[in-house]
Amino acid sequence: MSSSSDDKKSALEESRLEVMECEKEIQSIKSSLKSLGGSAESSSNSLRVSVHKINASGEDSSAPGTFKIHLSSPIEERTITKLFDPLDPTAEGGIVTFEQLETSNALLTIEAFSSNGEDDTLVKVGTSAAHDLLPLCQDIDVNGDKISSTVEIAIVSESSAESSGQPTLESKESDEWEDAVEEEKNDDPGATKESDAQPSTTTKGSKLELPLCTLSVQLEYTPSANDKRDSLYEKLNDVSKRKAAAIEKLRQSAAAVNRAKISESDEVKGKGGNAVKAGFLNKSKPEAKAVPFWKRWYEKTLGPQSVLWLVGPIAKNYVIFIGCSVFFHYKGDLLALPPPV
Repeated sequence: MSSSSDDKKSALEESRLEVMECEKEIQSIKSSLKSLGGSAESSSNSLRVSVHKINASGEDSSAPGTFKIHLSSPIEERTITKLFDPLDPTAEGGIVTFEQLETSNALLTIEAFSSNGEDDTLVKVGTSAAHDLLPLCQDIDVNGDKISSTVEIAIVSESSAESSGQPTLESKESDEWEDAVEEEKNDDPGATKESDAQPSTTTKGSKLELPLCTLSVQLEYTPSANDKRDSLYEKLNDVSKRKAAAIEKLRQSAAAVNRAKISESDEVKGKGGNAVKAGFLNKSKPEAKAVPFWKRWYEKTLGPQSVLWLVGPIAKNYVIFIGCSVFFHYKGDLLALPPPV
């Protein structure tokens, strides 16, 4: 029994510590919101994109040197003409910047170009898939100014991308066969259901394509004051839910500890015998002492609860009225004025 009570007490202490931690987090978030409200930060966010490394795949030694960065929200395009130089981070052409992003639906796409040796014309050699920027922009550090992340982006050759978008002859035939089966089902709805149960044996022709190269792209997101405020409110909501759950757990743990204490006290009483002796309510009351005669006479005649004190204030006015009336009737001549001389 003692081990279970110890477990319940430890659970109670853990719940109390969790509530205190949640309260500290809430206070820190509120202080951050307060400091954020008075700060003069930029109201627009920004994204800086730079290419740090090119990993060419296969035996093809030629690697693209120019990259066009496309952003869907806002719809803008920037051009990177060289790799990022850590010794000269502000060099022109090594890094591009986008401002006023809508992080909820922003997609990033990179097109790779290589220069023709004869006339230095740019030839598009490949493109990447669209990458969602929302996961990067969600994890906002309120104390930090920027969120930096390095992403490996694969560039697929332009020829394979175009061929993948065209349907093959086998896929066309399979589509025509499926359309014919659907038409037969519509014409005869009561037909056999075996065709529905049989799995489709047609497969579309596919070809495994290796990426042309892989780019190590660094994304540097600078959130705005509104982004930080929204992130703080989301964290505050999450911490408030955790605190409510911890308080409920604390209440349940406290009730369990109280029940354990009551059961332990009942066990101790059962082992030590009856705590209250039988018949303690049947004891005779002490006999009342007789009141002396003079005290009883005083209470009846002159005491505060006597008839004199209860009736006297009421009968006083009547006594005065009757006495004055008798005096005026029999001795009223004493109050007459003397006759004139």
